Amino acid sequence: MQEFDDESKDEDPTAEDQRRFSRPINARCSDCGAEIFDDADICPRCHCFLWDGSGAARARAPGTWRRISIVLMVIAALALTGLLAVMVR
Repeated sequence: MQEFDDESKDEDPTAEDQRRFSRPINARCSDCGAEIFDDADICPRCHCFLWDGSGAARARAPGTWRRISIVLMVIAALALTGLLAVMVR
C-alpha cells in the first residue's frame, strides 16, 4: 500500500488567487448593507442577486415573488373568512 504525505498535497494559492482575495472590500449590499467585494454577483449575507456587482441595483431571487404572492393570498383568504364569519352572526 502506498502512503501519501499530506504536506505534498498542500498547494499554495496561485498568484491569481492572492490578487483576487487580497483586494479590499469596497462595496455594500443595497439590501442588507453588508460589506461585499466590488465584483460580487450575490451578497454572502442575504443572498440577494446584484446586477452589476456594485450593489447599486439588485434582482430578487426567482422564488421570492412567488412566496410573496402566496403569503398575500393566504392573508386575503383569512381576512375574507373572518369577514364572512362576522357577517353570518
